[in-house]
Amino acid sequence: MTIIEHTDSNQLTGWQIMLMLISRFTLNTSFRMIYPLLVFLAQDFALDLPTVSLLVTMQVGVSLLSPMGGILSDMRGERTTMISALLFFCSGTLCCMLAPSFALFLTGYALTGLGAALYQPALQSYISARTDYARRGRVLGLIETSWALSALLGVTLMTHVVQISGTRAAAFAILLSMGLLLVIGTCMILPTGRSPTYVAHIPHRWSALIALSQRNVWGAILLLTCLLWAIELIFVVYAGWLQADFGATTEQLGLIFGLLGFVELGGSGGSALLTDRLGKRRAVLLGLVALAIIQAALPFSAGNWTLFLPLFLLMGLCFEFALISTFPLLSEMVPSMRGTVLALGLAAMGIGRVFGSLLGPFLWQNYGFMVNGLLASGLVVLSVIIGLLLVREEGR
Repeated sequence: MTIIEHTDSNQLTGWQIMLMLISRFTLNTSFRMIYPLLVFLAQDFALDLPTVSLLVTMQVGVSLLSPMGGILSDMRGERTTMISALLFFCSGTLCCMLAPSFALFLTGYALTGLGAALYQPALQSYISARTDYARRGRVLGLIETSWALSALLGVTLMTHVVQISGTRAAAFAILLSMGLLLVIGTCMILPTGRSPTYVAHIPHRWSALIALSQRNVWGAILLLTCLLWAIELIFVVYAGWLQADFGATTEQLGLIFGLLGFVELGGSGGSALLTDRLGKRRAVLLGLVALAIIQAALPFSAGNWTLFLPLFLLMGLCFEFALISTFPLLSEMVPSMRGTVLALGLAAMGIGRVFGSLLGPFLWQNYGFMVNGLLASGLVVLSVIIGLLLVREEGR
């Protein structure tokens, strides 16, 4: 296997990092804003809520296409893939803005989701290839604060725009404008060229299978699948559990969601500050151990707000810290197929979410939240064991 060295700038400027942070913030906002807008969209299209909820199902499904973004990054270059992804996003937002029917809106939203699915592995690969491993966790962690910021700022702004205007068109017009500006900015600010190291003649259509043949990679894939499966078992039912056992109101549930946004920001920020110092693998495992303990304790807080709230918020903090810390770890496993490996990690997260979202409601309705919490904790313990036995840290 021939490795070709390409001399490219290994240092990203502050403006380049800011551009990529804003790009992820915009894409994440379009992803997360759909949840509070489901009821509005149901009224807008004169449909029932279960039908409109197909948007959420489609979101998860499209995220499973993220390996395409990694493979395209390795084949055509990260920057080209990022621009293509943003163009898909712009096409989708335009379609959502003008859609006269739900079917067309669903198609447009699928295009925005495809843009996000292709963009994230290309972005992470672009950053990883141009950032020293010793500080890569800091830069990737900074970029991933966009997830929490999209909930705290982006979703709040978009729902406010919809409420004032009484139409979805204004919100999607803002997203379209942002997307077009980001395409221009990416073309002007991000340098061209391949990653500093890439493979000359790997048959890229098989690159996902080649990457998965390495124990380190499929160990990380299993770890991420178990982790997202575990957290979704909790997140998919916690609102119903709080209403049933705590008598929670809609306003209280909204407050908890807002607090969760601050916690997510703390987790990604903590990863940016600590992952490089602790070591990527050690940071992931420490976060997972803490998460397993908290998830096992969470069901015992039933009916007790004083106990539940700190446990739930700590769970979100530890989950976000562990998850964000996996990205720099993945980025160095196979440098020659960095985009593919990162994209496989994102696909594993989607698969875990599907498992958790399907199994979580069934377990809660038939056996109670105790089973959800203990099974989630067991899955995280399994991910710790996988991390200890199968995952090693490269680049040290």
